[in-house]
Amino acid sequence: MKHIVDLEHWNRRDNWMFMKDFANSWYSVTSEVDCTQAYNEAKANGTSFFNKCLYAVMRAFNEIKEFGYRPCAEGVCWFDSVGATVPLAVSGGTFYTVLIPYISDYKEFYQNVEVIKHSIAKNGDPYGVNRKLIKTGETGVVNVSVTPKLYFTSMTYTFHKSGLGSDWPLMNIGKMVKRGDKLVMPIAVYVDHCFVDGNHIATFIELTQKYLDI
Repeated sequence: MKHIVDLEHWNRRDNWMFMKDFANSWYSVTSEVDCTQAYNEAKANGTSFFNKCLYAVMRAFNEIKEFGYRPCAEGVCWFDSVGATVPLAVSGGTFYTVLIPYISDYKEFYQNVEVIKHSIAKNGDPYGVNRKLIKTGETGVVNVSVTPKLYFTSMTYTFHKSGLGSDWPLMNIGKMVKRGDKLVMPIAVYVDHCFVDGNHIATFIELTQKYLDI
């Protein structure tokens, strides 16, 4: 649900007022998480490692309030639940973006993702979901892209328009690589500094690690 923020009594009011008119107030951070346990469990159980990763990052996002803030007309709104727009590959070498709602119960979340993954349209507008969310103002999502063949140590992102890096946070999960006896993978996050500080990203990485390991 979307809530209009009372700017006069908002603890980030000064951050917002200082940076909202920047040419670009967005920034990106890349870090790594240990995915050894999550990957080995998925492999042993015949379950989807992708689903586990998606759940971990979405639960982390939803437990940090700052990831739910968005520009809204001349002010700010806050979403109490943050879903994910996820580009998924389809036949023909292209992709289709799907909307995945956040469900706190992992078993229910997993089953819902499986239904969505097997119901992807074979044609149409790859960005149809994105366009609809922007048009309706329901921007309480985070885009989660996965590039399992690409390991990276940093990442930059496109700007939507001047003063708005994106309509919602973007992230990318990269290729797993061996680091000693562990498997690690990079995670890049692109956020609006009006709302999200480095400490929030650090907490996000910590929580993602926590939920990968349970």
